[in-house]
Amino acid sequence: MHGRRLLSALILLFPFLLLVIYGGERGFALLAMVAAVISVWEFTRLVDPSVPWRALALLGAAGLVGATALGGMEWFGPGVLLLLLLELSRVVGGGEDMEANLRHATLCVVGVLYVAGPLSFAVALRGMPEGVRYILVACTIVWIGDTAAFYIGSSLGRRPLAPRLSPKKSVEGSVAGLVASMLASWLGTRALGMPVPFLSSLLLGAVIGGAGQLGDLVESGIKRAFHVKDTSDLIPGHGGMLDRMDSLLFALPVFYLWVRMEWI
Repeated sequence: MHGRRLLSALILLFPFLLLVIYGGERGFALLAMVAAVISVWEFTRLVDPSVPWRALALLGAAGLVGATALGGMEWFGPGVLLLLLLELSRVVGGGEDMEANLRHATLCVVGVLYVAGPLSFAVALRGMPEGVRYILVACTIVWIGDTAAFYIGSSLGRRPLAPRLSPKKSVEGSVAGLVASMLASWLGTRALGMPVPFLSSLLLGAVIGGAGQLGDLVESGIKRAFHVKDTSDLIPGHGGMLDRMDSLLFALPVFYLWVRMEWI
């Protein structure tokens, strides 16, 4: 399992780096749209595989990320409002079962905001003058932390972190992940020539790494609620796209706020 997990990560890392560094804003936006559509498809498949609301959720995910790519975060709010209005109008005109229609609409909006919302922040980050470095640092912090938490937790973990959400996650793995995220932040900012003081880089790593772990736990709770191990089998050793993206979904908006507050 560990070998497949590592191989899949390395295979995915190469095109990701190419698109982030050389794909420009449009190339990265396309990557984010594809990831959003696949992840929302997995989410809807989990909670309610009925076709009528699923297609609109996928369209909403692509549209929200695309709107941010075209107009920046100024378009994010109107995009969310349009999605909400479309879903509410479908409740009224979607047949006699109003309760089922409202449930479908709610799940659609939640799924799109859960996945496409954070990826819209990623697109906004990439569009900034230092966007390439921001994306690379944020992903490095999260993925290095995830890797350390997984391997240290698997080998040395004894005390469960959140047994109701994810019985396999341990306190030891979580601590190791936070330490690794802090080191990744310090080394990453230095390697990319970002003038971030030592203590500030450690704080950045702790906050972004912690947000990533929270995102991982939330997705684990969603899967546990629906009694599944993975959202799909798309990526060998990892599960689905949503399984691969879960930590970033919480970390990216926090990183965006960090940048807008001019703390980096």
